[in-house]
Amino acid sequence: MSVRNRRIGVCTHFERREQGWKVENLLPGILDLGVGVVRQEIKWEDVEKEKGQFVIPEVDLDWLRQTEEAGLEVILLLCYGNNLYENPLDPEGFARFAGFMANELKGRHIISYEIWNEPTNFYFYNQYGGSFSGKEPCLWLDRFCELMALSAAAIREADPEAVIITNPGEVQTYHMMERYASSFENIDGVSHHPYTVRFPPETLPLGGGRIAAEDGANMADDRHSFKSLFDMTREHSRNLLGRELDMYITEYGFTSYNQSQKPGWPRGYNEPTQAAYSVRSLILGLKSDVRVSCLYDYMNDGTDPFEAEQNFGIIRHEDEGYVKKSVYGAVKRMLGVLGSSFSHLNTVPAQLSAPMLPLNQRYFWQEEAKEPFLPEREAMAEWFKQDERYVTFVWLSGRMPGEENTPVGRIFWPNAPKKLSKAIITDLVTGETSERALVLPRRSGMDGEGLILENIPVTGSPHAIQWG
Repeated sequence: MSVRNRRIGVCTHFERREQGWKVENLLPGILDLGVGVVRQEIKWEDVEKEKGQFVIPEVDLDWLRQTEEAGLEVILLLCYGNNLYENPLDPEGFARFAGFMANELKGRHIISYEIWNEPTNFYFYNQYGGSFSGKEPCLWLDRFCELMALSAAAIREADPEAVIITNPGEVQTYHMMERYASSFENIDGVSHHPYTVRFPPETLPLGGGRIAAEDGANMADDRHSFKSLFDMTREHSRNLLGRELDMYITEYGFTSYNQSQKPGWPRGYNEPTQAAYSVRSLILGLKSDVRVSCLYDYMNDGTDPFEAEQNFGIIRHEDEGYVKKSVYGAVKRMLGVLGSSFSHLNTVPAQLSAPMLPLNQRYFWQEEAKEPFLPEREAMAEWFKQDERYVTFVWLSGRMPGEENTPVGRIFWPNAPKKLSKAIITDLVTGETSERALVLPRRSGMDGEGLILENIPVTGSPHAIQWG
């Protein structure tokens, strides 16, 4: 596929060749997928093996060269400690490493430098202590702000045109902006990792009174909605920094492990559900005006079906022949429909209606159980425009339906373009496609002048509607 989508990427670990991450084997599949970005790390301890001597390892030079020749862009994660130093998280030492990397790679295909990855999970929280959320007192957050500020300044000095982002965590970002606004002087954007953990992609474990009280910060609305995380982060940056930071997603996804034997922090999904949720989350990222959204992970990190961390990939591990999972085809179809030039429409030209009438209950045993954290399921429709063409993605929010038939939808498009006569509907998970004729209202005045698309499948699996 020659068209690259620069808004969507995948996470890679090309430095782990011995674990199956061989760039020459994986690059063809990444290119065929249609993404335009990889998020890849280079570690401080691998570059500075002798104190004061910085050398980029050959394995990293190799994947940098191959991705650049392939036309991919890179979000470069600069990360982790170095035991050459008395303090492995030495802020001045890390800043020298960051400045060296920016100087060496200036003018290359690096679209942003990302300072650190999840400090609560990687070293800062464990070494310094404090509250996990960043509420005071919190020594780890104090020290991380120092490292971030010094490193961003070093990158800016080495390459004034560099884009610099950081990944403190969702609520942790708020506490950093509130207490250490000056540390963001050279920061252009924040990267979130909005794993929904055990929820469908529309719902995050953030927001609402109890969570906000525990975290000391509110980072989502009372419906815990995905989009509100990014809206509220922008609002906090305007209020606390005096300017709006750009939004990135440098890691998120859904694991297809079997949770029956080793249940972990994320819910385990079958592969069709992993595919549906991944595509829905990517569409929500575009709706939220996220600069780049990177799915974690491109390849499974192992072959144990009962280990959560080994099954986030969109293809299987090298030892299983790099077999493509359902999510690979779903993402490829979505990107094929969108192309490389598009815009999300906040004001839509037509509305989706998909009635879901409640049962008229006569007996107490007819009441269905509800998950208290999840909002009511609703029919979703997100519109995009490509020059003069329109694409609509429709799905049913919430958990994937199991046993029951799902609703069918109807779109009435008032004052539709005269050239429209049909629509092509594609199930992005299965690839099944059907062509439908657009019909006129049955009688004048029923809906006004316009066109109607009827019997639209509204399921947990997202469908793309291409109007033509």
